Amino acid sequence: MRFWPIVTLAVIFLLIRGENHLAVSSPIKMQYDDIYAVVKGAVEDKTWWQARNIYEVRERLGKYYAEPILSTISKRAWNFISQPTDWYVQTFVSAIYITSISTEKVTLKIDMVNKDLISGQIQEGAGYFSLHKTSSGWRIISADYRWEKESNTLGIKSPNVI
Repeated sequence: MRFWPIVTLAVIFLLIRGENHLAVSSPIKMQYDDIYAVVKGAVEDKTWWQARNIYEVRERLGKYYAEPILSTISKRAWNFISQPTDWYVQTFVSAIYITSISTEKVTLKIDMVNKDLISGQIQEGAGYFSLHKTSSGWRIISADYRWEKESNTLGIKSPNVI
């Protein structure tokens, strides 16, 4: 019977400790979720294709990118969509790996799959990103894409020159 106060105290300690743990981990999880959403959106979101001018392109891509890369990528995107094209490829993020993170900066690697919607051909690659925290949230400030492998619909892999 002497153990009841100790057991009660231990339960209270665990409950308090659990609340503190949840309070600490929630902001960290939210940061990871925000980072993942920005990177996944930058790769998979194609709403910029409907932009009517470079300013709309910049506004749409500004959800994911910040300077120094935002101006460059906006110009390239506008040049691409202002020309007739028959682009039938969709890119997906298959995995995200954070390589370093601080309160203001994060670097990460992603695995990507590029799928030709007509032929079914799959191209695999990697993206290397640096993000920084802005007043609007996490934004990409540098990106490097490397398409490493290509495979045909039969699943036979062949090297791909970048």
